[in-house]
Amino acid sequence: MRLIERLEHFLRANGITAYAFEHACGLSNGYLAKQLRGRGSVGSDIIEKIKYNYPELSIVWLFTGKGQMEIPPQPTGQESIYVELREEQALFYTAKDDVIALLKKQIVQYESSLAEKDKIIRLLENRSLLRR
Repeated sequence: MRLIERLEHFLRANGITAYAFEHACGLSNGYLAKQLRGRGSVGSDIIEKIKYNYPELSIVWLFTGKGQMEIPPQPTGQESIYVELREEQALFYTAKDDVIALLKKQIVQYESSLAEKDKIIRLLENRSLLRR
């Protein structure tokens, strides 16, 4: 199925007429019919207009046909705040874990560096003792 056919499927499933779609996206009358006949292509500017006017439409589905056709509505009000907090916490914990892993690597590097310095110091001390 082509992108334009998936778009037509979305419009039919939501009871949106070609005229209403074209008007909402600022497209010329007959644009959808022309695309369905295969004369032209849907440009990125049109995709942006579709996404702006139909945020519930999954662009991934529109391009690939994979996944859900519609994105679940975003929570509003108090529920929205909780969702944002959970997402922020997840990012924080992920970032925290990344920082901890990086610090552990640095500790290992520093310990290795210190061990090398200790070897060099002992070697130099042994040489200076031998020279006396």
